Amino acid sequence: MKGATSETREDYLRVFIPLCITNFCLFGAYMNGSYTAYEYGYSHFQNQLFPHTSESNSSEKSLCETNTSSQAYKDEQAVQSVVARWGLYISLAQGLPLVLSSMMFSSMSDSMGRKPFMFIGAVGIFLKQLLMTLAIVFDWNIYLFVPFTLIEGVCGSWVIELAIAMSVVADLTTAGKSRSFYIAVYSFVFGFGFSVGTFISGYIVTLLGYDYSMAASCVVAGIAVVVNCCIPESLTIRHRKENKFSFIGNLKDIVNFYIRDDPESPTSTRFKYITSILAFFFIMMAKLGIFAIEAFYLLGFPYCFTPEKISVFETVKACCAEIVILLGIKLMQQCMGDEFIAVIATATSVAMLILFGIAPSDIYLYIAAAVGCFGMDAIPIHRGIMSKMTPSHKQGVLFGSISVVENVCNLTSSVMAGAIYSETVSFYRGTAYLVFAGFMTVALLLLL
Repeated sequence: MKGATSETREDYLRVFIPLCITNFCLFGAYMNGSYTAYEYGYSHFQNQLFPHTSESNSSEKSLCETNTSSQAYKDEQAVQSVVARWGLYISLAQGLPLVLSSMMFSSMSDSMGRKPFMFIGAVGIFLKQLLMTLAIVFDWNIYLFVPFTLIEGVCGSWVIELAIAMSVVADLTTAGKSRSFYIAVYSFVFGFGFSVGTFISGYIVTLLGYDYSMAASCVVAGIAVVVNCCIPESLTIRHRKENKFSFIGNLKDIVNFYIRDDPESPTSTRFKYITSILAFFFIMMAKLGIFAIEAFYLLGFPYCFTPEKISVFETVKACCAEIVILLGIKLMQQCMGDEFIAVIATATSVAMLILFGIAPSDIYLYIAAAVGCFGMDAIPIHRGIMSKMTPSHKQGVLFGSISVVENVCNLTSSVMAGAIYSETVSFYRGTAYLVFAGFMTVALLLLL
């Protein structure tokens, strides 16, 4: 760590530690709330469409039917289709306003500082969790979840929170392998938050119900908002851009990354940026698309996971990936470049998605999770590669452009996954996984 530390600001821990605490809480709350909302929606629609189903109101049991010739199985397929469309509306409500906020906030942080926009993103997530908690407690209309998610999207959601945090890490470090490592450390922290949120969601739902689970998300998100206020500003006055806010100007800055070579940075060429962002696009399309449907996929036949079992499975899968990110990247950097690490990680992701898509039983899911545990390394490494090519005063614009792509992926992949899954669940449930395996293969070819 000595070499890494020499490439960081002296006071970096005063910023980095509260940043990690904030995002651990925020992403944990986000994940717990997301799984709770999806599982609540599944149970709600099953109760609404088929109230005669005796087990549909139980959060302790699997919500699927294993006898494929029974009427209950046909009913379950109908519920799967309806809830997938409902999830699609939620994805649109989050993603459409994010198109604007992701283009503005990260670029604006280069001139106005990072802290205000991290605060806005955290408040948006907190408000959504609070309103969803009230909706579950008072049994409001299930489609009110859509405008609640819209509020989160307007505030930037996790996309902006992540982009600004990456800019903060870039403010604290110089270009080099240390930046990739600290990005990996930060990725481990918020990834661990994802894992904890995923793990506790099933247990809280099982033991206490959907209302307590969503309320827990609200409380933790509130803690994140408070800690966010304690993070010192990382972008000093002398490193800020002098120009005032301009939506067209911010959009132009983002586009210029991919249409013009930067004379201030001879290592950043148009070809490198275009290739990198395209590979990142296909990686995120696959990762985010699968996330939108995986809870529904595991709840249904032939796996019939309970909410508790989903929590354990997703947590183990995510924790293994995060441990590999923290330890594997540092070890592999000793003998190979970041680009080759990204290639290996992407190849394992292809194998994992194929195994998920063809899995006839849950044992294949466990094998797939083990095969793909290195796959998440591609994301922080990719961000590190692009950050190293970029001058310090343009880190916000860079991560703004990445957040735009991330948001486009979040929106389009969620819609695509929901549409594919709702239309193919009746004859081949794994179709969406195989489609996104193709996306990941394209990313692999670009990295090569």
